Order: sequence, then C-alpha cells, then structure tokens
Amino acid sequence: MSIKLRVPDTIAWRIALTVGAAIVSVLVFSVLFDRFLGPSPAENAGLDRADDAIRMIEVAPPNYRQQLADTITFADKTYWYQPGAPIAQRLAAADPHRRYPDAMARFWDNGHERHTMIFTSTDQLSTGMDFDRVAHPNAYFMAVQLRDSSWILFIKNRRPWENPLPTNLAPTLVSVALLILAASMLATYFLARPIRQFANELRQIGGDPRAGPINEAGPKELRSAIEAFNALQAQLRKFVDDRTLMLAAISHDLRTPLTKIRLRGEFIEDEEQRVRLFRDVDDLQAMADSALSFFRDDYKDEEATLFDFAGLLRTIADDYSDQGAPVRYAGPARFALNGRPFSLRRACMNLVDNAVKWGGGADLELTCDPTGVTLLVSDRGPGIPAEALEQVFSPFFRVEQSRNRSTGGMGLGLTSALAVIRAHGGDIKLANRPGNGLEVCVTLPVASMISGIRQTSKT
Repeated sequence: MSIKLRVPDTIAWRIALTVGAAIVSVLVFSVLFDRFLGPSPAENAGLDRADDAIRMIEVAPPNYRQQLADTITFADKTYWYQPGAPIAQRLAAADPHRRYPDAMARFWDNGHERHTMIFTSTDQLSTGMDFDRVAHPNAYFMAVQLRDSSWILFIKNRRPWENPLPTNLAPTLVSVALLILAASMLATYFLARPIRQFANELRQIGGDPRAGPINEAGPKELRSAIEAFNALQAQLRKFVDDRTLMLAAISHDLRTPLTKIRLRGEFIEDEEQRVRLFRDVDDLQAMADSALSFFRDDYKDEEATLFDFAGLLRTIADDYSDQGAPVRYAGPARFALNGRPFSLRRACMNLVDNAVKWGGGADLELTCDPTGVTLLVSDRGPGIPAEALEQVFSPFFRVEQSRNRSTGGMGLGLTSALAVIRAHGGDIKLANRPGNGLEVCVTLPVASMISGIRQTSKT
C-alpha cells in the first residue's frame, strides 16, 4: 500500500513554502557562486595557510627560508627569492595595475597590504625557475613580497575553476538580495492571485444578490471565506425571490378588488366623485405595478452589450425636444459603452424627467476619458434641500410631500436610476448649482471606445 503525503493548501503553508523556496534558492545560488565565481572552502583554507607560511618565513633567517618553503604542503612548489635576485627584480618591476589581476588574496603586515600578484603566464619568469610549464599547463602562481623586499612564490599545478574570482563581497550580497527579492515577489504573486481573483469577481457581481456563486479556489482559508460568501449570497437570493413573489402575489390579488371597485364606480351618479374614485384606483394600480417592477430588478434580466451611449443620449434629447421640452446634449458624437442599453435609457430618462418637471428643461453634458465617462444632467429649477440630497435615493421618498402622483411621482425614479447605474459599476451624485438648479453627476466605467469620437455635437 502506497502512502501519499498531501501538503494542506493553506495560507500558512504557502507562506512557509515561500520562505523555504527563498532560502533554498539562496543556498543553491551560494553553492554555484562559490563553485564558479569564488574560492572554494579548500582554497580559502589554503590561503589561510599561505598567510601563516608567509609570517613564518618572514621571521626566519634568510639562509633557512628556502628550507622552510620546501616544507609547505598546500602548494605544489614554493620558492623564496632574496632581494636582488632576477625573478625578484622582475616581480618588483611588474606593472602595479597587474598586481591583482584576480584579486584573490590580500595579505597584511601590521595593517599594510603586501604586494601580491596572481598570474598564470610565466613568460616574465621563464629564466631561473625550476618548473615544467609544459607538464602543468593549468598551473597558476601567487607571488607575495615580504617587508625586506624578498619574494615568496607559491605554485599550484591545477586551478579548480576558470572564472575570475570576485573582487569584493558587494556583488555577492547584491546578487543574493536580488535573488531573495525575485523569489519573494514571484511567490507572493501566486499567493495573492486567488485573493485578487476573488476581489475581481466580487466587483463583477456588483452587489447583485441574484448573481451566481463564486468559484471556490485558492488556499483553504480563502475557500472557506468564499464558501461563506456563497452561502450568504444564496440566502439573500432566496430572501429577494420570496419578497418578489410576495409582491407579485399582492399585485395580482389587488387586481380583482380594484376591478370590482372600478365596476361599482360606474354606478355612482356623481360624475366628480366617480372621476376621483377612478383616479385613486389608477394610482393604486400604478403603485403596485411600480413597486413590483422595482423589486423585481427587471433591468438585470437584460443582457449586456456594446452600444453607442452618446447616440442614446442624443435620442433622449431629441425625443424631449420633439415634445416641446428644451433638452440639450453636448459631448462626443459617438461613444461605445458596454452595458444594458434599455436599462440605462430608462435611468437617464428618469433623471431627465425630474429635470424637466422641476426645472423646465435639462442640459446633458457627456465627457469621456480612458477610465470612464461622466454625464452631467443640469436644470434651473429650485434644487433640493441639502439635508435631502441623500434621502431622495430612498424608496418612496419624495421632496414634494403631497401624495399626488401627478406632482410628486411614486418616489422610485431616483432609486431605480441609482440601482441601474450601480449595477453597471457607476454611481450618482447630486449637488445644487450656484444660484439655482440641480446638477446630477453620473459616472460609469468605460469598456471600449469607437474610433472617431473626437467630434462633438450639440442638440
């Protein structure tokens, strides 16, 4: 029977794996760096032993120095050259800029750096040195000058790598820091991706309780949060459906008694009373139908599509102008917007209706940019009291306190318009204009733009 080890997909484990991946990456990089771009541990130990040998030979009498050099085992050959020897003179006369071609070792004498050279070519030392270059083509040499101007030459028959060694610790630290940063950014990107997806899906839902469930993906804690949200969404959807069903039943059941009242009203001989009764019946019927339409959110049954929003506004302005209401449009000749055209038309007409009813006319101004569109609906009416600028969006709230439907309406126009605009990811703000009038600011996110919208038109 095979045993499968399953790592739990949780945020804690993802963070632990992120830290572990960064540590492993640094360790692997350090091994590769030491192998190809830096001295190995064995070579570092050899350099320490070379420092000890230099100090030992330096304090010994000159006639014993070569004997001590012959006892050194970490180098294949070690020579000591007294001051004035030909090779010592050649080493001392070498170009100072070539003293550290590899910058592999620096030896110190009472705080002063000794002259050190590391080289592989022996052309300048070909005379007076017992070494077979042909037999050892990969040998390299390290020469160190003592305080009495004598030189020690260490010879290794084989160098374990070919790449030049680092000049200081800074490149190593910078490389390790960049590696940790890259590993952390990559790991945190994959860690945060399901959270970003969850946030994007929430924005797409736009507060619609009838939207479908969100796909449960990501670590365990995030899946639990999505599961709880889906359960809450299902409860809200059931609540909305039950409320809509109840209102539909009420609206349907009201039709029968209203019809009976209308029939009985036909037997009223007083014409004025009969007209008033029929008007009240119509008001009751309109109230029931409006409330049912609002609570159903009929606009959400419409499919979103790409349409000309500027053309829709021009059509609204033309329709009102044909009826004698001064409605003017200013903005792009064409502008493509992704949304529900009939719902947006109804929302914009509600705003224009209010402007025409209370201000005698309306000015529509559309401005567009790559991030979204702004529609200003302005009138020259009495405006709205400052304390009621937010209340007017509440269902059945009317600034005009009479219950006359011809003057105050049903109190659902702005509520319905706000619901439609917010379902498209936008918002509505009201503000009283200086002097008189009301300005309604509608903002909507833009989906795409049709070419050739630079022209502006006025109706």
